[in-house]
Amino acid sequence: MFPTISITQLHLEYQRWINELIFYKEEINMFENYLVKIVRTNKSNEVAVGIEHFQNQFILQKEIIDYLKHDLKISEKQLASFVKELSGLGLENIRMDNHAKLRERMRTFRTIFNELKKEFRDFEVECL
Repeated sequence: MFPTISITQLHLEYQRWINELIFYKEEINMFENYLVKIVRTNKSNEVAVGIEHFQNQFILQKEIIDYLKHDLKISEKQLASFVKELSGLGLENIRMDNHAKLRERMRTFRTIFNELKKEFRDFEVECL
């Protein structure tokens, strides 16, 4: 289990995660642009199968990013509501649950995404 965390740290972590997800989505867009270049230069059936695989994976990962961002924004709103209720009570000393489920979902996403990036880079090399 994760230790508790201050409200300020929790807010900063939510913001960092959202920015991280935005970056991952931009990275996927870059990979999709590479796919277009691969399609133009390589017309083999093997490559076509790989391209379809990565197109599907990139769509799926973007959907997962959207779900994660949505859930993080909801958690952020809940945190803001909590802070508003407790305003003036020395928030720096209040410790919160360390959002273990969101933390685990982010960790799982990173692992899967990094594996996909490695797989895609290997595919790119094969297509050159």
